[in-house]
Amino acid sequence: MKFYFSYVDIGFYNGNIITVNNEDEIAQAVGVKGNKIVFVGSTEALMEITDDRTKLIDLKGRTMCPGFIDTHFHPILNGLFEDNEHGSIIRIQTDQYPSIQDILDIIRKAASIRPEGQWISLMGYDQNRLVEGRHPRKEELDLAAPNHKVQCMRACGHIGIYNSAALGTIGVLDAADVLRYPKNEIVIEDGRLTGMVKEHTHFYLWSKVTYTQEQQIKAATKSNSILLKNGITSLHDPGECGAVSYQVMQHLCKNRTFKPRVCMMLHSIFGKPFSKQDNEHYLSLGLLSGLGDEFFRIGPSKFMIDGGTSGPSCATKDPYCHDSLMPGIIGWEKEEIIQYIHDLHKAGVQITAHAVGDLAIEYMVEGYEKAIIELPREDTRHRIEHCAIVSSDLIDRMAVLQLCPSCNPGFIAWNGTNYTAYFGERMKFFMAMNSMIQAGIKVSIGSDAPSGPVESMKILDACVNRRDFITNQLIDQTQCIGILEAVRAYTMNGAYASFEENIKGSIEVGKCADLVILSENLLQCPKEEIGRIHVDMTIIDGIVEYEKAF
Repeated sequence: MKFYFSYVDIGFYNGNIITVNNEDEIAQAVGVKGNKIVFVGSTEALMEITDDRTKLIDLKGRTMCPGFIDTHFHPILNGLFEDNEHGSIIRIQTDQYPSIQDILDIIRKAASIRPEGQWISLMGYDQNRLVEGRHPRKEELDLAAPNHKVQCMRACGHIGIYNSAALGTIGVLDAADVLRYPKNEIVIEDGRLTGMVKEHTHFYLWSKVTYTQEQQIKAATKSNSILLKNGITSLHDPGECGAVSYQVMQHLCKNRTFKPRVCMMLHSIFGKPFSKQDNEHYLSLGLLSGLGDEFFRIGPSKFMIDGGTSGPSCATKDPYCHDSLMPGIIGWEKEEIIQYIHDLHKAGVQITAHAVGDLAIEYMVEGYEKAIIELPREDTRHRIEHCAIVSSDLIDRMAVLQLCPSCNPGFIAWNGTNYTAYFGERMKFFMAMNSMIQAGIKVSIGSDAPSGPVESMKILDACVNRRDFITNQLIDQTQCIGILEAVRAYTMNGAYASFEENIKGSIEVGKCADLVILSENLLQCPKEEIGRIHVDMTIIDGIVEYEKAF
């Protein structure tokens, strides 16, 4: 058939197309015109609307999915990492730095090339996997870099070990100074500072470390490449380094240097007072969530309630299994959480908060329940970030509220064995995606990179198999889900969580041509081998932004 113009600019055929439409249909072919999907169906029908100007791509049985949507990814923070002493944040994962002595060696190298008084920032160690089986200590950091301020963060990002010079920036010179800060957040042993600082005080201390606009632009650009390689075409940014970061991300998205679409939450990684200031200023202007366009928009107003899973430092109802005396950290009082949710809900914005442990999640759920009863609003799509440890009761209440939790199944791939030791029987409801889906909750998937793996296939594997990639141990299988359920959570549910399900999240006529081609048929791959699959091509707005070199 001949046309005066090509009805289809690009045609993909002979594929296994996971459409993620309402019927979960599998198609053979997709046609794209400009930046929109204009055809979904059979290969034979596609060929009837192409001509010699159509670019045809034979999928050869490979799977095509909607572009993946990572609903909790820090592009600037993730991109600040480098694997050497020159990094804005030096990556110190255990495979490269297996001992505290290795960490001290890289600190000495960094100190040798930086002017005295500057910060040396590191992140990535896991005390459980270090040769010494413990955290570094303040005195060790002091000896390695006596004339620099040192911040050595655990892989979770919620716990840091600081040297004396760094602690001095917030006036902590001895154990007596700890009383000015929240209980249990600056750790004392035998009446002496250990250098360990947790949660809100750690984030406040982190605010003393500055990253230039140039560093942040470079970091976001680096993350751009990582995201495209993994088929991620949209992300929800849960917070960066304040005003400069908002400007950097908006600018990079507007000029299309940063390719994935961004929904940016109002939140600063530097902690409670900074996030409250950002949100309250925004609300004072009368603005609402959703401001922007399809490439960059303002998302939920976010705050942070408790700690992390892998430290661990999250707020749980019952003690940790491995150490019943280890305190969970909660930075907001219950009534304070309920009041803040009420105020944000009244302002008409979408709300979310970092809540990991079941105690923190219960406080959030109660806050949402009270706000919605007092001030009924339709279709709020309020969220919970991480939502790691829940119960059947909490899931039922979240379903009634129609909340949109963002979970991090990839954490299991990195740390599942340790979680089993920390939480015991509670692993039956850890990242409880199966139970949430069965309850009708539109749960989405976030990597929380750099704290979790960004690799899309590793994340899908974690959803389906719940396997610790480091120990190869299968973690409690109660919450395993099917591959189609995992793909839906990673695509359509992510679009729904940002009120964008009408323009993306599935392969349907009229939607944005955000597509990913995998290296083989995902539906025929044995589930235990999902991790071997890779992304062959990533398409955003009808443009091929990444293609694997062969």
